[in-house]
Amino acid sequence: MRCKSIPAMTSAYSLAPVLLALKENAIKNRRFCVYMKCLFGAVGMFFMVLEGELFISNTIQKNTLTSDALKTLISISTAILIVFIIVQYAYQKKIERFSNRSRNLRCCGGIIVEIVVCVVHPFPGSGRIPKPLQTISKESAELTRDFVYLDAYLSLFMIFRFYLFGQVTSEWLSSKLYSNRTLAKHLAFLTKVRLNSTFMMKYLLFRYPFQFVSTILFLVLIVNSFAMQTCEAYTFPGSEMGSFLNALWLVIITFLTIGYGDFYPVSFCGRCVSAATGFLGIGITGFIFSVFVHHFEMNRDEKYLLKFSKDERLKYQRRVAASNVIKFYYMAAKHRDEKAKYLVWRERFWKAVHAMRRSTKKYGNYSDIDLIDIQQMIQNVEKRQNEILSVLGELGKSMKSDQNANTGDVFDSAM
Repeated sequence: MRCKSIPAMTSAYSLAPVLLALKENAIKNRRFCVYMKCLFGAVGMFFMVLEGELFISNTIQKNTLTSDALKTLISISTAILIVFIIVQYAYQKKIERFSNRSRNLRCCGGIIVEIVVCVVHPFPGSGRIPKPLQTISKESAELTRDFVYLDAYLSLFMIFRFYLFGQVTSEWLSSKLYSNRTLAKHLAFLTKVRLNSTFMMKYLLFRYPFQFVSTILFLVLIVNSFAMQTCEAYTFPGSEMGSFLNALWLVIITFLTIGYGDFYPVSFCGRCVSAATGFLGIGITGFIFSVFVHHFEMNRDEKYLLKFSKDERLKYQRRVAASNVIKFYYMAAKHRDEKAKYLVWRERFWKAVHAMRRSTKKYGNYSDIDLIDIQQMIQNVEKRQNEILSVLGELGKSMKSDQNANTGDVFDSAM
């Protein structure tokens, strides 16, 4: 049985490099699909923004040749995007098959969610719908109309395509961060670390905190300004919020929870965007402050320097107090016959004694063992333990060699 299993094991070992090469090829193809997804998703969003801006500025009208041509380009880019989503998940299944693991439910759920998010777009011939909710104000009464173009809500739903940029960033970082992806996977398995998009976000926040926070802040302001402009301009044409700069100003003051009152949203959609901007402003502002506080914390070397300088200052105060005790005691003993001077020097002596006690107590409280000292003690104990183990190993080897030599001598004497 053992002889029959050897060729099978040999063939399996010989196929291992081939399987690893196929897996690396599948990973590269999946990465290419992610890049293409982001490219065609960005192309569709560009044509969507272009068509919306031309309509808001009254350059074109809906259901005209130019509008339908731009929407056709959006539909073509969306169709190519869906194809790349399907191909990417096909390569993902192939990678999981090479890794001897299967996550069918998660894979099916992921592809369905991505297709649903990416398939929604302004299509040629999209009509109009009745206005869902009518807000009551002077501006709404002057600019009111009974319908809203469906393109407004379809354009807002296309904002969710921004998750593609997160996927691209994660794939690009993983390709740059892991020179040996198989070794990285094994280390992640041993340390129970999941190499996913969350890990990449933590890496970016740890490595580039200010750049990461600035990018998130910029994207939130731009996306919410576009959403505010789209809601107001499609619902009430000719309103002041149809300008992107006015929408950006409103989003900024709402984000900072100021609210001057010079501009305000009129449509129900715009008010929802304004409320979401306020909640995002509260969360992101706290996040920015936490990043700043963490960045300006003292590192390990700075803590060592501060501890050393404070330790030296306390030692100096303790030495000065001890020298004053000796000096004042000597002066009091020297002027023992002179009553007035003796009382003065004795008073100074007792003050110096109390000062020395206070400095000694302060130095003792400060010189307690902290976490840095505990870490150093643990490292020293581990180092000493390794030295003892190496010495014991050498002693064991020498005792074994001596025992073998003694056994040989016994056999020689017996012969």
